[in-house]
Amino acid sequence: MTEPVLPAHLVEARRTPLFDFRSLPDPLAESHRTTVWAQMLVQAGSVRYIDLDGEERRDVIIEAGDGAAIVPGIEHMVEPSTDAQFFIQFYREPDAPIVPGEVPADARHRSGPWEHRGRDLDTTDEIFEMVTRQYVDVVQDELLEPYFDFEPGFIDWQSHIATVADYWCHVLLYTPDYEVDVIEIHRHLHEHAAFTPELIDRWLQVFEDTVDGGWTGPNTEHAKKLAIGVSWAMAHRLLGPGVWVHPRNREL
Repeated sequence: MTEPVLPAHLVEARRTPLFDFRSLPDPLAESHRTTVWAQMLVQAGSVRYIDLDGEERRDVIIEAGDGAAIVPGIEHMVEPSTDAQFFIQFYREPDAPIVPGEVPADARHRSGPWEHRGRDLDTTDEIFEMVTRQYVDVVQDELLEPYFDFEPGFIDWQSHIATVADYWCHVLLYTPDYEVDVIEIHRHLHEHAAFTPELIDRWLQVFEDTVDGGWTGPNTEHAKKLAIGVSWAMAHRLLGPGVWVHPRNREL
C-alpha cells in the first residue's frame, strides 16, 4: 500500500484543539471526511486511523511523534488509545479564500441587509444558504468571531458550514444519519474561553436576524423555535441551570 503524501505546495492552515480519548468528537470516532488536505499528528499514546472508502483503504496505528496524511473526500474514523493526545492540522492552497466559495470574499465585510429569498426553509439548498449567511455575519461580530480565530491559521469553512447545514436539514427536513451532539461539540470552545449569557444572546440574535432577513414560512418559524431550544440547552449544560433565559422572559 502506498501512503498518501501531502502536496508540497500547500501551506499550513487552521488546526484543531488537542484531542484525547475523552474529548474526541463523535464525527471523528464514527465517520468523517474533510474537504481539504490534513494531517493527524500524534503527540502521546497511539491512534488507529481507518479509511472507510477509497481505492486503497488504510488501517494503521500511528504512534507518538508520527502522523498520517488525510486525503480530502475520503471518509475515515480514528480510535485513540486511552492515553492518546493528537490534533488535526489542515492545509490550504496558498491563494485559498477564507470564506466559502459560494460567497464572494468581499461579502465578509458586507453592509446592509441580505436579499429576501421569498420562500421557506424547505430545501437543502435554502438551508445551506441560510447557514452560509449566518456565518458571514458571525465572523464580523466582535463577540462571536474570536471563537473562530483563537488559533492561528485557516478554518475549513466549507466543511464547517456543511456540518451545520446537515444539522438544520436533519431537524427541519428530517434527513437521516445525523448523530452529532451539538452541545458537546462546542465544549472545547467553552473550555478555551467560557461562554456567557451575553454570547448566547448574540448567537441567537444573529441566527434570528439571518432567518428573518431571508425566509418566511412554517419551517422558518420552526427553525427560530429550535434555535431558542439549542440556546437553552447549551447554556443549561455548559453554564448551569438557570444561568441563561430567553431575553423576552427576563421582562416577565
